[in-house]
Amino acid sequence: MEKNNNKMNVYIAELIKSERGTVLTSGTGYITKGNFLEEAYKIIGCRCVDCRSFEYNGTYYDVWFDDEFLLKNGPLYPTLFLGELKPNYFDVICGNFIIAKCNEEGETIGISTDEAKELGSFMQSSIDKLNKAAHMGLLGGVKSAC
Repeated sequence: MEKNNNKMNVYIAELIKSERGTVLTSGTGYITKGNFLEEAYKIIGCRCVDCRSFEYNGTYYDVWFDDEFLLKNGPLYPTLFLGELKPNYFDVICGNFIIAKCNEEGETIGISTDEAKELGSFMQSSIDKLNKAAHMGLLGGVKSAC
């Protein structure tokens, strides 16, 4: 694959409507350096983004998501579980999101190929936790798309 120094790798999860219903897809994507917010709004499909940091295997990441997902009409599709499987010890994000990192100056930077693979494992763990949380009644009646 040709390397483009004007792009940074990010991890993108998107809900896609298909003949099977709404399906979550995720993997490495690219965002133009210097255009992160503009492109994030389009990918996430929102008018107001929020960012939350989390740690996975010793690395801190930032997840960017729709700050107003709870205000939208229609069904909520949980796509990311952050925290522990105990009441009040976790956050659930619904809808599309982007995972990147930031440097010491607070600037959003991309992720490496190895980090993208790690995030793939993290996503599988998150989906497992979402399903367990739904089974345990911790999601308050929100249906899982996974």
